[in-house]
Amino acid sequence: MKKCVLLMLSIFAVVPVYGQEAGNRIYGNAGYYQQKRPQTASGTLGNSGEGYAIEASVLTNLKPDAFVVVFGVNDEGANPASSNQKVNSKIAELIQKMKPLGIEANDVFIDFITQNRVYDFTVSGTQATEKFTGFETKKTIAIRYKSRELFERIVSAAAEARIFDLIKVDYIVRDFDSVRAGLFEAAGKVIKSKEQKYATLGISLGVVGLSVEKYDVTYPSEAYQRYQAYETGDAEVENEQGASSRVVQRKSFSFFYQPFEAGSFDAVLAPLGLEPVVQYSIYLRVQYQVKRSSIG
Repeated sequence: MKKCVLLMLSIFAVVPVYGQEAGNRIYGNAGYYQQKRPQTASGTLGNSGEGYAIEASVLTNLKPDAFVVVFGVNDEGANPASSNQKVNSKIAELIQKMKPLGIEANDVFIDFITQNRVYDFTVSGTQATEKFTGFETKKTIAIRYKSRELFERIVSAAAEARIFDLIKVDYIVRDFDSVRAGLFEAAGKVIKSKEQKYATLGISLGVVGLSVEKYDVTYPSEAYQRYQAYETGDAEVENEQGASSRVVQRKSFSFFYQPFEAGSFDAVLAPLGLEPVVQYSIYLRVQYQVKRSSIG
């Protein structure tokens, strides 16, 4: 006799595993909420044994100057030359298809990754025998482009060239020096503003020195979160021996861009828009000593 127990469940699962233009590498990311997050102000003025410290954390959201998309290309052949020729043929076809998009030779870089032997099994009755079948060549092709609108056209061209492994999309910001200078200046203003605010409470502080100057940068590919949303039932079926089995349907994951929240920072220089951006931040901490304190 079979026993069947049914329990209906409503499930909306958010799985904090971080992943628009991200690339397949988001499947291997460690997790948005587990990733290293920018250091922000703790809100604590007193520092035991070290006098006082005033902190500032400032964020800016940077639109990229350019993008670099990376595809993986691989193929097999009876010998190394054959597998390499097949890969080169795909890459040459893609390069040819990108010329009408204005992508020049200096915007393309090809990286030879691996060339290895390939083995497979032949089955005869109850015996499986492994045998050598040929060679596989793997390369990557990196393509730089400036207009976001070109992305899907490049992906389509790659598919026509039988290249389907979209590994990643990097966002390029060229002038980080001026970005750092702007962040430092803004953080300094936050520090001075807090110092003046505390003075209204009768807390007069003298600067001892700068103790921390720390910058963090987060790229869009590091800020994707993975989730599943579905409703299903739960069933368990047992036979006379107490064994049970259950066959489930594949439920695909979705991804969405989840940048750092502006509310965690003292100031945001450039607000977040609709599209993914490079998030650059500074954490500044200045040590003080009390000059005089008179409340009331």
